[in-house]
Amino acid sequence: MNKHAHGMTLIEVMFALSILSIVMAVLFTFSMSFGDTAQLQHAKALGNDETRRALQALVPDLHQGVRSSINWGQLPGEMLSYSVPEDLDGNGTPVDAGRRLETSLPRIVTRDLDDINGDGLRETQLIAVNGRSVHVLANNLSPESEQPDENGVFGPAQDTNGNGEIDRGVWFESWGRGVRITIQTQGTTRKGHVIRTTLQEVVFPRN
Repeated sequence: MNKHAHGMTLIEVMFALSILSIVMAVLFTFSMSFGDTAQLQHAKALGNDETRRALQALVPDLHQGVRSSINWGQLPGEMLSYSVPEDLDGNGTPVDAGRRLETSLPRIVTRDLDDINGDGLRETQLIAVNGRSVHVLANNLSPESEQPDENGVFGPAQDTNGNGEIDRGVWFESWGRGVRITIQTQGTTRKGHVIRTTLQEVVFPRN
């Protein structure tokens, strides 16, 4: 046996373990970074899906709406009410024998503050109520409803979340002869970062 053969010294073992610990720490940091990035992208994608889903359901229906039935006097605000042409007398057209336009019951689009559908979600859910029928248009609405003061100033006192922007989960306002719809959703990453997605569209009722 070679008398010069020997194992690793304690110092060499400690040095090797130190290098291994550094490598593992770097790999862990990278994995956490990739995980946070994936979660951020997931939050953004989920927000985009919710806002687009709401607009895809609401915009075509409001486009069929009767302009005179819209609650113009309550706009801007978080609630939109309108009616669409509907064949009420069964004659095949939404016009009665006196050539008057027949319209549906008011369709109300608002936050589900009273939990009408009983699913436990309230200010973060956007619903459309049509008579006894309730449809969920979007979830994960931003709970904020920030407004400028009576002078139109948006300052620190009105900026409840301190991000320097007016945040509203849902907002309807007159826009010429149409209605501008703003829908904002939000998600939270593992580190507590809030990701907001806002989409707007102007709809001109054709009736």
